[in-house]
Amino acid sequence: VIATMRDLRKKEKLEEAAGSALGKTLSIQRLDVCSDSSVAECMGNIPGGRVDVLVKNAGVGHFGPVESISVEEMKRIFETNFFGAVRMIKAVLPDMKRRQSGHIVVISSVMGLQG
Repeated sequence: VIATMRDLRKKEKLEEAAGSALGKTLSIQRLDVCSDSSVAECMGNIPGGRVDVLVKNAGVGHFGPVESISVEEMKRIFETNFFGAVRMIKAVLPDMKRRQSGHIVVISSVMGLQG
C-alpha cells in the first residue's frame, strides 16, 4: 500500500496511524495531483508500476459566497478537485484496462453539493 501526500513535512500523523505497517506493507510518497511531473514521478516509484486500487481523496475547499472567490482561487480549486482526479485516473486506467482488473474510488468535495 502506498499512501501519498503533497507535503511530506506533515506526514507524522499518517506515520503514527500506520503503526507497524509503515515500511513493511505501507510506504508514504510525495504526490501533488496538480502536477503532471509529480504524478509521473510517483507512478514511476511504484514497484512493478501496478496499481490495483486508486482512492483519490485529495481535495480543497472554500467557504463563502461565490462572489467572494477570485477566478484564480476557483481555478486552484478545480485544479486539485477536478483535474487532480483526471490526472490520477489517466495515470492508472490504461494498465487497469489492459489487465481488465482494478478499482478507482473518487472521494469528492462537499462543494459539489453547494449551489
